[in-house]
Amino acid sequence: MRTQSVTDLIQERRDSLSPTEQKIADYILKNTSQVVHFTVKDLASASDVSEATVIRMCQHIGFSGFWPLRTALTAEVAKYQLEAERKAAPGGDMALDILSQFCSMIENLKRNLNYDEVNAVVELIKQSDTVHLIAAGNTTPLIEHMGFRLGRLGVRNTFSGVDSYFLNQINLAEKNDLVLAVSQSGASKSVIDGAALAKSKNLKIAAITAYKSSALAALADHVIICKGDYSRFDIYVTYNHLAEMAAIELIVALLERSEAVQKRAEEMNTLNLEIISDVKQ
Repeated sequence: MRTQSVTDLIQERRDSLSPTEQKIADYILKNTSQVVHFTVKDLASASDVSEATVIRMCQHIGFSGFWPLRTALTAEVAKYQLEAERKAAPGGDMALDILSQFCSMIENLKRNLNYDEVNAVVELIKQSDTVHLIAAGNTTPLIEHMGFRLGRLGVRNTFSGVDSYFLNQINLAEKNDLVLAVSQSGASKSVIDGAALAKSKNLKIAAITAYKSSALAALADHVIICKGDYSRFDIYVTYNHLAEMAAIELIVALLERSEAVQKRAEEMNTLNLEIISDVKQ
């Protein structure tokens, strides 16, 4: 098992690297916290070398490629950040560690979100007649919350984690309706079935998932990729939906700032008050 840190390893072996490989090593040492969010292409571009040179450099310092190096580097950066937080808050305990992990998830989301996709989904919601929210299992409470928030804004919607219900709603959907699917893995069968049905009806589909290469993402017109742990590249199972919930809250917050949505919400609230007043009389 490797006990030496990645940065120490790079410094130790730097002189044995070629001049172009040294450029990569120097860039990593000077920009460690940024490199943990890079792809091979990003690092090659930032170092002004080829992607093949990046791979060779990683191999020359003991890794099979860039992703293993980045994974190790990410773990080290997270460890150092946590240690710094503990020093800044003497007497910290497990609760602080957990909250620090939560903060890290939100920071990761902030750095990695495709904001063009987020804004595109917001526009689709604004333009749709009805938004059909679909999910499965323990992700269902997320769309129930989102459905409630959208309803308060005057956005007509349906939401359910029961496939027979949401498949029926999608089957009855009009051409200007939107299907918004939430699935962390992007592999939930009932959610994929719902998205496939929407596709067959030529409905617009938006997805919130952690995996760009998932079956759900492949069916969607717009995909919001949100993942809590960006140091992992495999499909991992977690019951933590902080990242998805944050993405949902972001969408709702953007809608709240829309003049058109605000006007719709005001009209709806006025109508509700008139109805209540009539009932009381």
